[in-house]
Amino acid sequence: MAGFASGKNWGTSPDKSTFTSDIGSATRLATSGAFARYLTDQIIENSLMIQSGLIQTDARLNNVTGVLVELPFFDSLSYQEENVDSSATWGTGGIGRYLTQKHTASTQYGTITTRGAAFAADMLSQYETGEDALANVSAQLSRKMNKDITAKVISQLTGLFGTALAPNVLNVAAATTVTPAGENYLNAQNVTAAKYLLGENAADVSVLVVHPLVAADMEARGMLVFQNSGGTVEYASNGVGVTSTQIGYFAGLRVVVDSQVPTVEPASAVTGDALGYTCYLAAPGVIRTGSQFPLSIKADEDILSLQDVMSCTYNSIHHVLGTSYSGDPHPTNATLADASKWSLAYGSTQSVPLVQMIVNTPYGLTKTA
Repeated sequence: MAGFASGKNWGTSPDKSTFTSDIGSATRLATSGAFARYLTDQIIENSLMIQSGLIQTDARLNNVTGVLVELPFFDSLSYQEENVDSSATWGTGGIGRYLTQKHTASTQYGTITTRGAAFAADMLSQYETGEDALANVSAQLSRKMNKDITAKVISQLTGLFGTALAPNVLNVAAATTVTPAGENYLNAQNVTAAKYLLGENAADVSVLVVHPLVAADMEARGMLVFQNSGGTVEYASNGVGVTSTQIGYFAGLRVVVDSQVPTVEPASAVTGDALGYTCYLAAPGVIRTGSQFPLSIKADEDILSLQDVMSCTYNSIHHVLGTSYSGDPHPTNATLADASKWSLAYGSTQSVPLVQMIVNTPYGLTKTA
């Protein structure tokens, strides 16, 4: 492996606590082609958004060139029906023949991001830690990359629901100075109302993404057995005999729990107000993904500082079908969260099977000063 002399030492004094939380000590193993493929598989297998079907690979988004990806599409078919009879003047034109009508096409643009990080560790740390390098790298790097990818997608959703998909938002959280009650929490009634913001396309929704504190409320309710006594609901059991607390489905939707979904303060919030928690309801494949090039892991050796240096670079496209991006071609997450950078490409927001719902939870936090 060719070496280089950078004149700098990026490392720290090695000790076990430092290097078991830093993947740099596993450089040589981590940079093999087999490991790059293994890491890619780990990201896919560990991403609940991918496993739930919310994010799906789209072949059109792989191996593309440029800084934006264009996806042309046909508009929904809309034509004027004509009435036919045996006269010489039938039809809309009054000339006894059909008038030809056009089926128009439009386009949408998705953003491409290339991101990464570099790591370094000195030679001695590889001998002093005694860790399983491949397991250490795969466990930490794949988890961190998944979190970063999720943060990017959620930033994008924040921007979309700010303007382009604003009609697809249902906020049932309590207003400022109001104590949340049952109608402000995640329940079947609110989920149904959110779904039907999509009209007849509500039937396509099958995934529900929630914050862990919202999931905690769902979990607690799942351990309650209800009795109805003269119209009064009473608790007959409170978790006794329950052998599983996992909430796989709620109101017919597969549940994905992610701590990175945003919290929302009520308008004109004051200290002590209950925070709202964002939930996403979606159809499978509403977010399409691809990449211009595979995950790249490269390494070299700094012979003067006795360090192995590794870089990890990954490229991704995450596009919500029916929307279009018009901002900086190399956006940060803050840019993606800017509502002014997004527009609706389809003729109706109901054609984009993605809904944002904001709820409270009895386990939620409050606004601090």
